[in-house]
Amino acid sequence: MKKLFALHPSIILDEFNSLRITGNYRLLALSEQSVSFQTNDYVMTVKGEDVTVLMLTEQHAHISIDELQEVTVRFTPEEGNSHEY
Repeated sequence: MKKLFALHPSIILDEFNSLRITGNYRLLALSEQSVSFQTNDYVMTVKGEDVTVLMLTEQHAHISIDELQEVTVRFTPEEGNSHEY
């Protein structure tokens, strides 16, 4: 199915307890305390006391985080050079 409007990936962390991902992404790992996903050349890992998936579709994810502990963003370009922020 062709989309009417192209979605560019966006990541919104709202009040440190809600994470919304819009656009193309790849879910890499999910556990009760963390979630990792990739959009383009970036990998993001979020850790908290309790991580709950509220909605997961092809173009959108909504995740609830209780007691946010850590957010890691890594730039991982195709060449293999990675930088952590």
